Amino acid sequence: MRIVESILIDRPPEDVWAVVSDLETHTIWRPALVEFRRLDDRPLRIGSQIREVLRWGTREIEIEDVVTALDPPRRFALRGGWSAADFEVDFLLEPVGDGTRVTMDWPLRPKSPLLRLAAPFLKRTMSKATREELEKLRDYVEARPAASA
Repeated sequence: MRIVESILIDRPPEDVWAVVSDLETHTIWRPALVEFRRLDDRPLRIGSQIREVLRWGTREIEIEDVVTALDPPRRFALRGGWSAADFEVDFLLEPVGDGTRVTMDWPLRPKSPLLRLAAPFLKRTMSKATREELEKLRDYVEARPAASA
């Protein structure tokens, strides 16, 4: 199953990148996240490990992600998984006029038989949640003072 959603943000890619690459902001604009933090004190880089705690219904799922792409201000990607599924999340930032189109592209590969059966039914819900995350990202970035001038 693959979820792909986009939104236009009225800020240049550098302003959007400042938020997407700042792990401390993810719990603000990604409401399902309880925790999202680097596991070491070094600067963010390809190979950095991130601890993610995701609330899914009444459950909390602990995931260890690894950064797979870091191309400022265009692309930030992660790969992770837990017992039921593996996934990748790719944030693509594309300049459009004075703004930025942000695309969140994330394949989810179910591993458990139950999630394999449920995946087609969950796709609509997961697409909606992804759109809501992007709307929150847009609102958060547009409410901040412009970083690039």
